[in-house]
Amino acid sequence: MAVLLLAAACTDSDFSLSEEDAYGTWSAGSGLPTTLELADDGTFQATAWPVDVGCSGHPPRAASELLESETIDFTGTWEEGDDASQNRISLMPESEACGTPRISADFRSEDGVLYTCTLLGVHVDLARAENWFILYLSEPEATPDSSRCFNYN
Repeated sequence: MAVLLLAAACTDSDFSLSEEDAYGTWSAGSGLPTTLELADDGTFQATAWPVDVGCSGHPPRAASELLESETIDFTGTWEEGDDASQNRISLMPESEACGTPRISADFRSEDGVLYTCTLLGVHVDLARAENWFILYLSEPEATPDSSRCFNYN
């Protein structure tokens, strides 16, 4: 699933993150139970991952629709970067549980908050910025700020 970066804003965004910055447990906000554990040996464990985010499901138009989504647990390997961007986390699931060979998410820090953004579908709603699935390395925001997925400089 390709992830797009589209707009610019005046924020303190850091795109010079290293693989070591990604180690740890990432969590979703908005009442979603999803966690993603990125280990320093290049493996990951996804728990309560919505099948509609990069797997074999049908991407919703807004992250709020993920509350109704079926979830799965799966493992695999991960790496920082891919051919398109070094500031991306790429997950390669081990089994057919997810139904895809790769899930990619933009990886950044803004104002001290480390997070990833995965585009839910092909249409980006610039007015509402609600079609991003966001995971946080620290405590997730109670209501994820989807505009973070557009802000960079």
